[in-house]
Parts: sequence; C-alpha cells; structure tokens
Amino acid sequence: MKKLSLLGSALALSMFLLAGCGGAKNEENHEHSHEHTMQESGGEKDHHEKKADISFKDEKSGKVFQHYIHVKTALVNGDVAEASNGAEMILASGGSDFEGVEAAEAIKEASDIKDQRAAFADLSAAVEKALEGKIETGAVYKQYCPMAFNNQGGYWLSDQEAIRNPYFGDKMLNCGRIDKVMGEL
Repeated sequence: MKKLSLLGSALALSMFLLAGCGGAKNEENHEHSHEHTMQESGGEKDHHEKKADISFKDEKSGKVFQHYIHVKTALVNGDVAEASNGAEMILASGGSDFEGVEAAEAIKEASDIKDQRAAFADLSAAVEKALEGKIETGAVYKQYCPMAFNNQGGYWLSDQEAIRNPYFGDKMLNCGRIDKVMGEL
C-alpha cells in the first residue's frame, strides 16, 4: 500500500509539471517534445527534427545570432563561464548600435547562472528586434516557457524546433513551446 501511495504521488507530481509546462502546447509541439525526449534517452536521432540553415542579409546579424545561440546553449548546459564567453563575443560583433549591449554585459560579468538567465531574457528581446527583416533564408524559432521567472514566463530564440530551455536547463529541458517562426521554413 505504501508503494502504491508513493507511486500515486510521483504520478500526480509528474502530471502537475506537465500541465504547467505543456498546457498551452499544440499537438505538433508536444509530439516533437516527446520525440526529442526519446532521442535524449539514447534513441536514434529523430529524422523529424528541423534545425534551420539560416542565412542573414548582413554579416553582423549572422554573427550576433551565432554568438547568441552560444550563450543560449551555455545556459541550457548551466555553464556560467561559457555563457560569459558567448556574451563577450556578442559584444565584440554587435556594434555600438546593438540594443542588447547592457544585457550582454550583464551576462558577461555575472558569476551566478540565475543572474545570467535573467539578463538573457533582455538579450533575447534585443536579438529578436535586431533580426527583424534580416533573415534571408531559413527560420528562427521564438520559444516560450510559461514557468520561467516564477511563472511570469520567458522567451528565447532558437535555430531549431526542439525545445532546449535556457531558463531551467536540465531541470526542465523540454519545457516550452514555439510561439513564432521568423523567416521561412
């Protein structure tokens, strides 16, 4: 009976987490999230996964996005030093007219992953604005986690459909949904 009660509690907690994170997902995103979870658990690479080959109308936009993805990946992995390195590269390539300078500086200087993740939300908004009208081919995915920042929610950009949550990393790697696609698939 004790085992059954423990199993029921674990199931209830799992359902709560799934409902909080995935309640607003459409079926396609849920399907992709499930496929990617299967992939991470040792399955073969999912042939449905779409990673965009993206080209930009100018070199600066391409470099900023490349370094932004570097920061995002570092945050997904919980790597403070690598997030700082990526932010430093954004600062070097973004130029003085890039609106995300303060956010990139904050990520570069922060020694705590929570502070970097908070600044990353501002960096994401600045990069999104900087990329408007600059995508020549491919697609950039605007993704959203409703549970980020104490359920206030947080957006980020990705070069692939697969959800890799930079706000929670491995704690809730697949929590999120695609809210917008910039460019063309």
